[in-house]
Amino acid sequence: MIQITDFNSGLQQLNQEKLAIAYISQPGCSVCVAVKPQLEARFAKDVPIYHFDGSKFPEVAGHFQALTAPLVVLLSHGKELTRSARFIDYSALTKIIAEFSDEKPDYAELFR
Repeated sequence: MIQITDFNSGLQQLNQEKLAIAYISQPGCSVCVAVKPQLEARFAKDVPIYHFDGSKFPEVAGHFQALTAPLVVLLSHGKELTRSARFIDYSALTKIIAEFSDEKPDYAELFR
């Protein structure tokens, strides 16, 4: 899990990833404590996970329109694919990540 220490540079890194997870948490959130190890165990080997601490970066709530914590947003090149808040749908995340990894190559690009 990539711990974000600077909001703007972390967001810039996140937006450059082909596929990545933005994980927004708050201190003292018991659900956040339970979700973090689950995300790492299930997805860390497949996609980078960027952790934004909502108490350190209040602007993260506005940027991701986070109304509660934890918030898990799956993005591709900065575009939101899916989001889960509080109750994380791990099977939906797994399915979308698998679909991206099974992506067919662009044959026009291959034969240039």
